Amino acid sequence: MGYFALSGITGCFEPNSGETIYHGVIFNDANIVCSYKRDIPATINTDWNAWYIVICVFGNYPQIFKFLNITDRDNFFSTLPT
Repeated sequence: MGYFALSGITGCFEPNSGETIYHGVIFNDANIVCSYKRDIPATINTDWNAWYIVICVFGNYPQIFKFLNITDRDNFFSTLPT
């Protein structure tokens, strides 16, 4: 069982759609039911940046982590339990 803080996730600019970054949140990776990656092209976003996303499901609650580059996203995803 491990824990990770949102403030320690390199390159994460938004923890969930429509919210601003909040640094005091600690996540328990033992509660992750599943996680997966998704890319959203720049042409779909209103700010014209591509988003690279990791979605973690904690119990019944999905948490979305957005990144502006694929390297930061993949580095974070590789630290999650399988």
